[in-house]
Amino acid sequence: MQTRFINLLTITVLLINGLLFQSCLKSKRPGIPAEVVKSISETGFNRIELTKTIAHYIDQDDSLYLQSAYFLIQHLPHQYAVKYKMTNDHDSTLNFDPKQFDSFQAQQNWWYDQKYNKNGIRYKAKKYSLDKDTITAELLINTINLAIMSRSYPWTTAYSIDDFFEYVLPYRFGNESLHDWRTSILENFSWMIDSLDNQTDPSELIDFIDLYVDNHFSFDKRYLRIPEPQCLEEILQSKTGNYQDIAYLKAMLLRSFGIPSTIDYIPFLADTTGSFYFTVAMNSDGIFEALLPLNTEYLFKQNKIPKVYRRIYSKNPKSLFSLKELSLSTPPFIGHYHYQDVTKDYVATLPVEFKVKNSDTLYYTAVYNDSMWRAVDWAITKNQQIIFPDLGQNISYRIMVVVSDSLVFE
Repeated sequence: MQTRFINLLTITVLLINGLLFQSCLKSKRPGIPAEVVKSISETGFNRIELTKTIAHYIDQDDSLYLQSAYFLIQHLPHQYAVKYKMTNDHDSTLNFDPKQFDSFQAQQNWWYDQKYNKNGIRYKAKKYSLDKDTITAELLINTINLAIMSRSYPWTTAYSIDDFFEYVLPYRFGNESLHDWRTSILENFSWMIDSLDNQTDPSELIDFIDLYVDNHFSFDKRYLRIPEPQCLEEILQSKTGNYQDIAYLKAMLLRSFGIPSTIDYIPFLADTTGSFYFTVAMNSDGIFEALLPLNTEYLFKQNKIPKVYRRIYSKNPKSLFSLKELSLSTPPFIGHYHYQDVTKDYVATLPVEFKVKNSDTLYYTAVYNDSMWRAVDWAITKNQQIIFPDLGQNISYRIMVVVSDSLVFE
């Protein structure tokens, strides 16, 4: 009984401290950025977790810890995770485990049998989890501590504080479920640090991680249709995955060891099936290097790449995610999070112009992928004219609009 009373008393004190600190935030006390105050004010009960994080660092001599907390919290409102399920037209869940099929061809036979029978097949979001309402102080504090610790490695001296904030510190790469992957990385891969004793050139570690993952984790086509990426523990157990899984693993390793890294992705490849993900890592010259999966270089020599985007954590005011109403339905990859257009870094591009019926309307350009036309870029019309400035060359494109949450031709 006494232990329970002490626990309740401790929780009460924490809540009171959190609420007191919130009142300080609301008063816009000097030193706390207005954007951070705004982010905290946009969440509900979970603001206690955010204020506990700031309170944890508020009196530390090293301001990098506090600035890291500010950066993560400032950009929390547009971060979220999505859990998907695979259903038929009757909204019945389809059980789908890549390992249940002996081969990719067996999976394909099952897939197309499901897809073209009367029930169809589709992915459906079953749960959205906003980071600002679900993230814990424990995850934030652990992320900050381990990220800043990684700056002590000798190969990190070439990177700026801005590189650190955008491409080392963030805890997520897309809309995957929240999990503390940094702790797991250090538990399983700290031996990599010892193998590169006194190494100051980050390129050595980048090449080492790239080669290690390619040699110990395999791409498996059976995983191409899984509804969402595997978490780190699943990848370590299965030793296999799709391009997104492999890219996430490389990026987790690189960030855990202080090397700026993120994910570049092609929303949909033209005239084929699927999307394509790969890791990019920043070298000592500040240039991102593409860590392509084995035997995929051919993709960049064919006319299959319409757009390439780079996932970022901070807000891009020019992205559709910034400009649209959050309630507006947009096609996959286009308006679900912030990114940068890096198509010109990989393929020759050209502007594509269309005449359309309406002005001030949101249009999409699409490529043919997996027996469907799928959106890869967006633009808003002006004077019944629409221009997509940087599309991959020698690809067939169609113009589409969203009607009742579905893409239809103009």
